Amino acid sequence: MKMICPECGQAFDGNQCPVCVARNKAFIKTLHRPFQVALLGLIGTVFAFFTYHPLGSPSWVVSVVAALVGVPLVTAVALDKFHRLTRYATLVRTMMVFAAATLVLLASYFYLNGSLDGNPSVEAEGIVSQKFLKSGKYGPSYYLTVTISWNGERFEDDDLSVGHATYSVSEAGDSVRVIVHPGEFSLPWYSAVLPSGSRESISR
Repeated sequence: MKMICPECGQAFDGNQCPVCVARNKAFIKTLHRPFQVALLGLIGTVFAFFTYHPLGSPSWVVSVVAALVGVPLVTAVALDKFHRLTRYATLVRTMMVFAAATLVLLASYFYLNGSLDGNPSVEAEGIVSQKFLKSGKYGPSYYLTVTISWNGERFEDDDLSVGHATYSVSEAGDSVRVIVHPGEFSLPWYSAVLPSGSRESISR
């Protein structure tokens, strides 16, 4: 007895619709390249972000990346669950290509904003709200949570990577000197955090 495929409407014998099986294989094959590009874009975004760390909370970057990765994935899973994946394959494929392209552009934006920045750096005052460290394979990494005032803007609760000397002499409520670069595309980023003048002698 022939069955009617709920996804494509074709009649078939056996347990699986051969038309949908073939379409699914072709669909997965076409997604292979966008997935590779998206993965490279994600790695590049993380690398560029931490190499030329923009001022301010990274929450917006995390939200954008999560949406770019999560929306196509959730859509594909939902369509597959309701046997509509091959019917809307073009939609999912377009979403994946868009996500991959956006991640590559985001990585390029962060990297070029820092690497092409020829503007002179300036010292901005930052106020420490807390300090913490993270243990890693090659030893601990040191961080200060700092609120920075620069160029009429206020960047609150930014977790900045610092050296051990700056970390050891800085406490909550202390001020630090943040080396700020304006950015080639007007996205300010920092390259170093130094103790305040009164604390610098202690770190030596």
